Amino acid sequence: MHRHNAESSFCFINRLNGNANDEPQQPGEHEPTSALLDYCKRKFLRPYVAILTLVGLNPISTDMSSIRACCSYVQALMVLFVLLVGYLLRYICGYRGDRGFTSYRDIRPVTNGTDGGTTTPNTIGELLFGFIVPSGFNLLAFVSAVLVCKVIDHEQLQNLIERVFLMSAKPKRLCRMLWLFLAIALALLILLFGYACCVVMMQPSQIVKVSWLAEILSDWEMWMRVGLLFTILLQDLVEIIILSNYYIECYLLRMHLETLSHKLLMHSIDSLDWMREVLEFRKLLERLNQHVSIPVCFLIVMNLAYAFAGLVYLFKDFDFHYCALKLVLLNIANVMLWLFLGLLPFFVASSVTRVCQNAQANGHQIRVRPFVYHNTSAEDLNSTLLFAASLDMSAKLFRMPIQPNYLCFAILVVVIVILTLGMCLNLTALGKI
Repeated sequence: MHRHNAESSFCFINRLNGNANDEPQQPGEHEPTSALLDYCKRKFLRPYVAILTLVGLNPISTDMSSIRACCSYVQALMVLFVLLVGYLLRYICGYRGDRGFTSYRDIRPVTNGTDGGTTTPNTIGELLFGFIVPSGFNLLAFVSAVLVCKVIDHEQLQNLIERVFLMSAKPKRLCRMLWLFLAIALALLILLFGYACCVVMMQPSQIVKVSWLAEILSDWEMWMRVGLLFTILLQDLVEIIILSNYYIECYLLRMHLETLSHKLLMHSIDSLDWMREVLEFRKLLERLNQHVSIPVCFLIVMNLAYAFAGLVYLFKDFDFHYCALKLVLLNIANVMLWLFLGLLPFFVASSVTRVCQNAQANGHQIRVRPFVYHNTSAEDLNSTLLFAASLDMSAKLFRMPIQPNYLCFAILVVVIVILTLGMCLNLTALGKI
């Protein structure tokens, strides 16, 4: 008997690796739990945690040694230190996420004898809203992500992944979707960092915008550029990994609930077991809404602020007649990228809400399936119907349920605002006719 279990586990692993394509059943339906969990750890969980480790967001598990846990905290502190240095470099170089470099500035008080033709005095508003507030949102996103992953999580991420793999009939599809999400995240990272590289390379030789530091750091121009680009890359990497983690967890939750609904409709799961699984799903959804979404909310505010500030800058303050066309196109692409990053979490959350709303109709659907549930008592069917109808689950951002219809209305408002700015402020990127 032990030999038979070992042989079935071995055959299942070979089939997941593509060595047996002639099996009629889907992988994961009738296979040993140990083999499925082993496949989950090798193909999904370990690569996923390795990617989170790049920026010190790997969760602390109970079986992790104290030395590894200490190293994980030290790595998070090192990332935090580099982020703080990056915020300082952004200010010294005058680099803003919404528009690239600003004008040459002097942070000393303006006197009557100061020549205002070459420098522009730094204002409190520019310092506060151009550098401190956006950097603060980015910093809060990273700190809250560290707290969620290392303090609050308590292996809930591993629990979610393993539960979804155990319920899914297509574990290979889950792995393929993981790498698809990571490929999209890598493309977004390349676009973000590519914009920064183009702007830094197009900037004239003097990159330090604080006048009293320009002469002191004149011999360090190349190192300032390299340091600025490195810290920008790290900030973008932190943001992309936090957002990708939210997207992947939303996808896993959506697949989990869809699998449960399919099993209930096909009567491959008992209605009482389905209720228990839905209650476990609700706990995982609450974890997503209460904890995982917090750093995403900080990033949404920062991204949308960058997008709308860059949009106003394009329509109002940007002088298109005295700049290269490629710089104009770069700023337009930058605005579109920030807007995409700011709105995408809402679309992902709305997809989870849609699946939750569909799950409420499961009770009515099984009630009208006489051939599937013909042996089930009316009392059990009614209890399942009442339980499903009472479900009130949705994905939340900023503690608000994200509904697809409200999201469409918000997108309509954004489009109308952009068109109104274009009509009233007379965008002159192509020059005069």
